[in-house]
Amino acid sequence: MNSREKLLDVAFDIIYKNGYSATSIDMILKESKMNKGSVYHYFKSKKLLTLAVIEEKLSSYISNKYEPLLKYEKRILNKLLEKLCDKNNFDFINGCKLNNLVQELSSFDKDFKLALEKIYFNLENIFEQVLNNAKKAGELKHNDTKALAIYIVASFEGCLITAKKSQDAGIYQRCMSQLELFLKTLEQ
Repeated sequence: MNSREKLLDVAFDIIYKNGYSATSIDMILKESKMNKGSVYHYFKSKKLLTLAVIEEKLSSYISNKYEPLLKYEKRILNKLLEKLCDKNNFDFINGCKLNNLVQELSSFDKDFKLALEKIYFNLENIFEQVLNNAKKAGELKHNDTKALAIYIVASFEGCLITAKKSQDAGIYQRCMSQLELFLKTLEQ
């Protein structure tokens, strides 16, 4: 792993756990065991480092986590629900990596808002494609897959933040059971 990648990985982890405002360049340097020259060689500011974290690390984290759902040709809705309802896929203490940054940074800075919105739209698009695949497979009776994808993302992100406030996976599971009941009504 090169120095730039190491900085991005460490920054991603620290910003995720502490938030952008509570994270300093010195914290990132200490954890990565690098000097200031290394950071400023690659990134002119904390903001540019964070934008790189969002555009590279967070974006690929979301894609790697949810794009595998696109490979299924059967039981597509079941596979989607299995992924979303599996409490081992989520951190109920620190919360959702995307949601945390959206909540902290979207109103803070236009560049952050646009970068995070792009990732959110990508997540919604992945889910829309999954739903379109389910529709083609005859598993879904719903015409507006875009709206349904937005609803599913909003629902599970809401369940995640609700579980985070109590740091309780059981709350997440109870919340997600309601989304599961709803989606079962849309199956053919």
